[in-house]
Amino acid sequence: MTTYDLHAHAMSVQALDAMAAAHPDHAPRLIERGSDQFLEFPGRAAMGPLHPGMFDVDVRLADMDRQRVDVQLLSVPPSNFFYHLPAEVGAAFAAASNDAMAEVVWARPDRFQMFATLPLQDEAAALAELDRVAALPHVRGVEIGTNVDGDDLDVDRLAYLWPALVEHDLPAWLHPDQRTIAGADRLTRYYLQNLIGNPLETTIAIAALIFGGVLERHPGLRVGVVHGGGFTPYQIGRWRHGWQVRNEPRVKLRDTSPEAMLRRFTFDSLTHDPASLRDLGERFDWANVVVGSDYPFDMGPADPVGELDSLGLDEAIRAAVTQGNAERFLRPSGNDAMREPANARLTATANELFDHAP
Repeated sequence: MTTYDLHAHAMSVQALDAMAAAHPDHAPRLIERGSDQFLEFPGRAAMGPLHPGMFDVDVRLADMDRQRVDVQLLSVPPSNFFYHLPAEVGAAFAAASNDAMAEVVWARPDRFQMFATLPLQDEAAALAELDRVAALPHVRGVEIGTNVDGDDLDVDRLAYLWPALVEHDLPAWLHPDQRTIAGADRLTRYYLQNLIGNPLETTIAIAALIFGGVLERHPGLRVGVVHGGGFTPYQIGRWRHGWQVRNEPRVKLRDTSPEAMLRRFTFDSLTHDPASLRDLGERFDWANVVVGSDYPFDMGPADPVGELDSLGLDEAIRAAVTQGNAERFLRPSGNDAMREPANARLTATANELFDHAP
């Protein structure tokens, strides 16, 4: 049995160097403060301290073994969406991130696969990058923000994205970015930007896709969400009631209840609470739950598989959550094609890419 972790973040020095070479005024840079490393962004507070596993593949593999995770779906940290930058810069940064991550996967396809990132601030650039990464068999989906520089996911300017993902058979994996969380001005204390802001963002994104009619218009679209679906599972009764008694929720969602649409989503297991996880699986079907750890950030659990095992699930359900549901949600990988790199840029070893040295 193969255990997949669909919520795992990674960066590489190679990607950071490529960004700095292309657009130094916008590029983040890796800095050291004592023995800790931080990622410093122009005009934004530095992110960190960073866990060594963000860059060091040997540390990452050791942690995966300890967590009993066989395969991680790598994705950039949401700080590296860069949707706020000019289109040319966003396109270059997305390509640098995708190329570097792709090389990691080529080096260890038995342990790593990936969600690509797209420069969603520009339709032409996003579609070009989507076409490019879709040609790589180890790209199993696309990670996108819960909003695009403040625009919710049901806005007209993103309408091009959903049929393109369906055409490429690539699911969307949604993740919030604290740079653009709703209510940010009231969430500055007590780490509330993460404790409340992140699950709130996930909740808003789910609502936009449901009530905005995006899922209803694209029945082939697969969407996954982190943080156990945010606050949505607990509030779905309120959504259902409002949809039944008010006209506003029916403007675009006319024929299908929001509760039925919510069952179209795949949820990661990152709830930090066994009772919440059990409720999520039992209410919205264990077939819609996958393992997610948020590795290597400190808001992830030390033992994500152990948290699942603490529920004492039937073995068939456990197998579905750890493997079967992920394989059904993700685009098929094409393992035979993964034996050779697609181009000369996809040849570096994982250790070279994750080397701390500049």
